[in-house]
Amino acid sequence: MEQIQLEAFVRHQTGKGPARTMRRNGNVPAVFYGPEAQPLQLYIRKLDLEKVFKKQAGENILFQLQIKGGEQDLSKTAMIKELQRHPVSRAYLHTDFYEISLTKELDVEVGIRIVGKSPGVEKGGILQEVSRELTIRCLPITIPDHIEVDVNALEIGDSIHVRDLQLAPGIKILTDPLVTIVNVVPPMEEKPVEGAAEASGEVEVVAKKGKAKEEA
Repeated sequence: MEQIQLEAFVRHQTGKGPARTMRRNGNVPAVFYGPEAQPLQLYIRKLDLEKVFKKQAGENILFQLQIKGGEQDLSKTAMIKELQRHPVSRAYLHTDFYEISLTKELDVEVGIRIVGKSPGVEKGGILQEVSRELTIRCLPITIPDHIEVDVNALEIGDSIHVRDLQLAPGIKILTDPLVTIVNVVPPMEEKPVEGAAEASGEVEVVAKKGKAKEEA
């Protein structure tokens, strides 16, 4: 996985007021922390963050933070632990960066991407995506952007489970092997409507006056 270079700057003022001012000036408040790291209050340029998410698909982005403005410049490897956005405008409100080691395995959630054309679907079956992500364990540099699940062999009634997947060496799936990822079910049969009008296909609607009597 590629490491994204991102500049971060030490934030010397904290609190809601300074944070609002920072956002108005085009910056996003942030914090950097980790199991062996001293927490740092930071801010990121909003445009820099927007550029990252325009180019990168998926949630597990590996950052090389270039932290400036402190006693000395620092370079830290991190991933986003939490990203807060405004519920309406979707503007970035705050970002938590968590320090990681490139030599230690991580447990992360990775999205599933369905690829191929199912013969069962072409025969009228319905493709159901039961699971949309998996939990895996691997080194940070081997985290995949997504996990492809090929449905080219799925007929009606067939399923693909977690146990059927073959991932790259060094990647371990932690999700239950029996969990279904995708299946193809038979088409739903339309049931005839009772009392449907014959011949013309029109249904006569009779308006009833008065209050309906409730059944006991």
